[in-house]
Amino acid sequence: MSTIIYPPSIPWSWMFQRPQQLLGQLSTSGHTVLYEDLGNFSKPKIKHLSSSLLICQGTSALGIPHPRPRILWLTVPSHIHSIQNYDPDLVIYDAVDEPKEEFASWAPYYPAILEKANLIFCSSRSIYDYFHHRHPRVYLVANGVDFVHFSPPPSTRPLDLPSGKPIIGYSGAIAPWVDWKLLKVAIQENPELNFVFLGALFQLNKFPLNYKNVFYLGLKPYQELPTYLHYFDVGMIPFLQTEMTKGCNPIKLYEYYASGIKVLGTPLPELLSIPKINLESNPHLFSLRLRHLLESKDTGRAERMAYALANDWSERAGRIHEQIIL
Repeated sequence: MSTIIYPPSIPWSWMFQRPQQLLGQLSTSGHTVLYEDLGNFSKPKIKHLSSSLLICQGTSALGIPHPRPRILWLTVPSHIHSIQNYDPDLVIYDAVDEPKEEFASWAPYYPAILEKANLIFCSSRSIYDYFHHRHPRVYLVANGVDFVHFSPPPSTRPLDLPSGKPIIGYSGAIAPWVDWKLLKVAIQENPELNFVFLGALFQLNKFPLNYKNVFYLGLKPYQELPTYLHYFDVGMIPFLQTEMTKGCNPIKLYEYYASGIKVLGTPLPELLSIPKINLESNPHLFSLRLRHLLESKDTGRAERMAYALANDWSERAGRIHEQIIL
């Protein structure tokens, strides 16, 4: 089989999402994966997560003996100009966000991506629509979930979770594309609810909400994340509707569903066809819908979990594996 190299882009243990999930799965399909970790490391180190998944910290993957063919897997557009450093046999670009607004700096690299990438995977329909008219090998592969990781009920309750009120939760990047104005209305109109936020700050200097019923618990290790989600009464996807978020296929949707919880989001294009989801863009109606979801009987849990199971990362990686033809 081949060797897949992922240049320094995302720390392996930070916001464990699409690159880590897909590459981890591909390492179980016969590929050797050399993941160049991003960070400042006092000593060069190679962590062997398995015989076929190596994390290169402070050292180049090229220094590790590995079989050809060599595949370069890119998610950061600017890395398209570093191809010659890796001498790959195949270049894959995994397109995960629209090159607009918060990611507008990506756009200038797209002509080079179209020219130099051999294979392009897209996480959403709008991203796919852009590429598939411009490149011969483009495939739509949405995000997914590690169902086995998120579905089992936890044995203990996290000590830092607030108690005494229903929990309305958010898990993901604390970022400008969250509709903070909508959330302020929902929080102010629902003092009988606790709003819990998990995740790292992204393009923000501080957490933007300050209310007695709001709890920002920071970024949680991936291993602990299911323990928190299972205690959410409702999981939120309160994103602004922008040119950037129209290409957003939220991983949190699949993680919420695998945990079995109800979900309320704003009507992003990628959420419109999701079964058993609740969508609302008006702040006051969003607030009202939260109360309705808490008061109503949950008849959709089994269907939500079945949807998550059908969208496991293993299924996604299997489809990608079929297209890696050298």
